[in-house]
Amino acid sequence: MRWLLLDSFNFIDIEKGCSQAKRAITRAEDFFDDYFNFFPILPPTLQIEMIAQAGGVLVGASLGFSKEIILGKIDWARFPTEVLPPAILVVDAWITERREEGTRIEGKITFDGVLVCEASILLMHMDKLETNGLLGNDKSVVFSSKFLNSYKIKDVLGVSVS
Repeated sequence: MRWLLLDSFNFIDIEKGCSQAKRAITRAEDFFDDYFNFFPILPPTLQIEMIAQAGGVLVGASLGFSKEIILGKIDWARFPTEVLPPAILVVDAWITERREEGTRIEGKITFDGVLVCEASILLMHMDKLETNGLLGNDKSVVFSSKFLNSYKIKDVLGVSVS
């Protein structure tokens, strides 16, 4: 299963409550083999996950990565245009409501300025899980050092992350 669905973050603005990421899609992606391999479109479920990841990192950063952030509910989603490879997607996410137990985000994905997906998603805040050393030195399942380093979160935020 593919977990890292974004290539990079353009910015994460904690004060404004928004983030933007990019993802380049090519025909060589392994998910095209299992999803309409005769007509390669980007599965809508992966588009929702891209928005959830862009928003999840934003929410995690706003909480100092002190909580695990997981997708709790999809309020609604729209897919007005299919995504065919090759495509460079821009994924925007912003916070619309924050509570102690979770944060609601909205997001959109565009390709060459054309809207291909938009959604409202509830992201739940969870206490850190006990890993009992199964993850090495990592104390987070969601925001592992591998995850944070792959997106260069420290550089994007301009601060250190633990």
